[in-house]
Amino acid sequence: MFKKFFKKFKKEEETPVIEEITLSKIDKHMNFILRDNLGSINRSITENIIEINHKKEDIIAILRELHKSKLMNVNIPEREIHIMDGNRDNYIKRISHFLTNIDVPKNYLDTYDYCVRFSQELEQLNKDIQKNIFVLQHFFGNEVTTTNKALHDLEEMIIDIRLLLEKNGIIYLKDIQRDIKIFVDNALKIKSFKEQVNAEKTEIKNHQEKLDRLNERIKTITSGTDYRALETFRQEKGFAENEIKEALSEMNSNFSTLDTALRKYYYMYPGKKIIKVYLDDPRTAIIDDADLDIANILKDIKQSIEKNEIDLKDRKKEHCLEALEKLTLEHLKEKQSEVLKLEDQKQRAQTKITHNSASLNLSEQQYWINATEDKIKYHNTNIEKLEKNINSVDLENAGILSKIREDLGKLMNKSIELKDDLTENILNGEKESENIHEYENISS
Repeated sequence: MFKKFFKKFKKEEETPVIEEITLSKIDKHMNFILRDNLGSINRSITENIIEINHKKEDIIAILRELHKSKLMNVNIPEREIHIMDGNRDNYIKRISHFLTNIDVPKNYLDTYDYCVRFSQELEQLNKDIQKNIFVLQHFFGNEVTTTNKALHDLEEMIIDIRLLLEKNGIIYLKDIQRDIKIFVDNALKIKSFKEQVNAEKTEIKNHQEKLDRLNERIKTITSGTDYRALETFRQEKGFAENEIKEALSEMNSNFSTLDTALRKYYYMYPGKKIIKVYLDDPRTAIIDDADLDIANILKDIKQSIEKNEIDLKDRKKEHCLEALEKLTLEHLKEKQSEVLKLEDQKQRAQTKITHNSASLNLSEQQYWINATEDKIKYHNTNIEKLEKNINSVDLENAGILSKIREDLGKLMNKSIELKDDLTENILNGEKESENIHEYENISS
C-alpha cells in the first residue's frame, strides 16, 4: 500500500512543468536566458577582447618594423626594389586598415555576428594581399611569416569567442531573433492583406448598391406603357420569325436530303458559289438569290443523277430525286416571296423595338448592370487571391511559432507553451511592443 502511495507521489513529481510564454513578452525571457546562460562567460569574453586588442597592437608594431626595414642585399636591381616597395606599401596599408576596423561589439548577439563576419573578412584580406605576400617573401620572409601567424592567432581568439557563444546556446537565440522578425513581418503582411480584403468588400458593397438601383430602374421601366408596347413589338417579331421557320421547314429538309449530291456537284463545278451558300444556310441563300439561280443548278443536278454522273446509292438516289421534284422554280419562288414578306414584317417589328424608349432605356440599364457585375466579379477574384495569401502566411507563421517554442524549450530546458498574442495586437492596430527586440541590446 505504501509502495503504491510513494510510486504515485513519485510519478506526479516527475510530471514536467509546462511554462506558458506570450509572444509579445518574449523579450523578458530572452533577457533572462542571456543573463543566465551567457552571464557566466562574460569574463572570458572580456579577457579575449583584451587579448585581441593586445594582438592588434603587436601586429601594428610588426608592420611598423616592416615599413622601416632595409634590404640586406645591396646588389638588388633598382627595378626590383621599386616593385618590392609598392607591394610592401600595399601589404602594410591593407592589413593596417583591417586592424583599425576590428571592434568587437558589446552585446552578445552582435558579438556572434561579428565573429562570423570576421573570418570572412580575413579570408578576403588574404586574397587581396596574396600577390604582395608572394613578392615580399623574397625580401622579408621572416616579417611576413610573423605577421601571418599573428593574424592567424587573432582569428583563433575571435573563433574562441564564437565557439564559447555557440556552446552556450547563442545559435538558438539568433534563430529566435530572426524568426520573431519574420513572424512580425508576416503578421504585418496579413494585416495589409486583410485591409485590402476590406477595401475590396467596400468596393463590392458600393457596386452592389449601384446594381440594386439599376434593377429598381428596370422594374420601373418594365411597369410602364412603353414597355407593354415593346412586348407587343417583340411578339410581332417572334411571330414573324416562327412563320419564317415554318415556311422554310420543308425546303430545309429537302436541301438536307440533297446535301451529298450538292457537295459532289459543287466539287465538279467549284465556280458555282451559290451552291456553297445553300449548303451552309438555305434561309440566307434563298433571300439573297434574287434570280433563283439555284433552280437551274437543281435541274442540272437531277439530270446528272439520272445519268449516274453523280454517284449515289440506290436509296439515296431515290430520296434525292424525290426532293428535286419538290424544289421546282415555282416552289422556290413561292417560298422566296413568302420569306421576304415575313422578313419585312420582322424588320418593321425590329425597327419599332429599336426606337421604343423602353427598349433604349433597358439596353442602357443592362449595359451598366453587366459592367457592374463584371466589377463585382473582379473584386471577388481579388479577395480569393488575398485570402489564399493570408492562409499561406498564416501557415508559415504557425511553423515559425512551433520552431520558436522548440528553441525556447532547448534553451530553458523545460516544456514551453507559446501563446501568440502578437498577431492579434498587430491586426487590431496596436503598436508593436517596443520591447519585442529588447533582448538584442543585452551587452556582454
